[in-house]
Amino acid sequence: MDLSVVVKGITFRNPIMPGSSELVRDEKDVVKCIKQGVGGIVTKSFTSTLRRTRPRPHYFPYRAAFGKGLEHIWTAQGMSHPLSCAQAAAELVPKMARLCRDEGIPLVVSIADDIDVNEWARDAKMFEEAGADMLELNFVGAHPMREAGKVLGRALGQDLDLTVKIIRAIKKVAKIPIYAKLGIDWGSVESQVKLWLEAGADGLICFNPFTGMLIDVEQEVPFGKLGIGGLSLGRAYLPINLGKVVETRMLTDAPIIASGGVHYSGDAIMYLLVGCPLVEVTGAVFENGYRVLGEIIKGVEEWMERRGYSSINDFIGKAYELAARKVSQDFVSMEWPFPFPEERSSPVVPTIDADKCNLCGQCQDFCLSGVYAVDMAKGIVDINHENRCWGCGACVGWCPLNAIKLIDKDSKEVVWDNRGLAKPYRPESWKDRITK
Repeated sequence: MDLSVVVKGITFRNPIMPGSSELVRDEKDVVKCIKQGVGGIVTKSFTSTLRRTRPRPHYFPYRAAFGKGLEHIWTAQGMSHPLSCAQAAAELVPKMARLCRDEGIPLVVSIADDIDVNEWARDAKMFEEAGADMLELNFVGAHPMREAGKVLGRALGQDLDLTVKIIRAIKKVAKIPIYAKLGIDWGSVESQVKLWLEAGADGLICFNPFTGMLIDVEQEVPFGKLGIGGLSLGRAYLPINLGKVVETRMLTDAPIIASGGVHYSGDAIMYLLVGCPLVEVTGAVFENGYRVLGEIIKGVEEWMERRGYSSINDFIGKAYELAARKVSQDFVSMEWPFPFPEERSSPVVPTIDADKCNLCGQCQDFCLSGVYAVDMAKGIVDINHENRCWGCGACVGWCPLNAIKLIDKDSKEVVWDNRGLAKPYRPESWKDRITK
């Protein structure tokens, strides 16, 4: 089975890499990642403007203090690598590069300089000479943009003129591919995508996560640290980032490295299915250790074997066309205007698998229309859908035992069972005039 991917002429033995972070600070961390079988190495960001101001502690998981709903979220006081670009290029990166070459995997070095264009170009050239196979331009890190001695509340990547100059300057001196990192909280990134690629960027890294904070209401102060910090949302970030990746793919055919929310092999496979050749894993490793990298790679391989795929190329991008399509009444059959149940009963209704149901009553609690009523004496859940059920399908997803399905009231055909596409959205259900 072949898990390798080729991106801009560079071969990665599989699509899984550590994301740029403190997962790879030195050669020891490189070895930890290599032992897990990663496809490539991505370093923590280096900068020529040292900021040795990070206090200790600086990582603040929310699990113990805030509990349910926030178990996998944490905030941090970010900062670049303690070595300057010159120091790293002289000693550390060559050691990392040798380890990667011996293992047959590429080394991606991340740079996070400030507003000096010449500094970016100089550092890029240094890292290329030190053994980097690819460069990540971190335009969205913890460092803010500085102008006239003021700290502004926007990321470097939101200055289009400056970042275009940086990319052009790097392309003049470095021959290795460069990938520019986007921020998910920038709103539309259409201008960045267009101008950065025109300036010479070989691809994009999508996306750096949000920032945020919580307040300790008993102490009446911010939790852990002052102000807003980098926020890891855990796996909850996956659907947000995946959606933005698809939107970005709609703007360009350039390679996109996905970065965000990957905790399991299925999460990484989602990015591959929408066309991302490489997937970075970060938060899951912070939470569960480097072994997660190996588990994800193994999981991808097992999934490929189960699905009958012999290489990544067999399925990469397979789900993109449907993922990028917007729902429209032009091809998805809809009732319009959407009637109230009292006016016309829903043509699709819920049914419960009695063998799975344990009478927990959650369906009764979360159905706002009062369709469900648990009868403990009879040991059943009564379903009264006439003139009540909207056919929304929420109950199918909320049931903790997957005991509820949505069916066609007349034909009894399953419309939604929590797998794949619900029937109205499947291509075979589209109106005849739509062929693609």
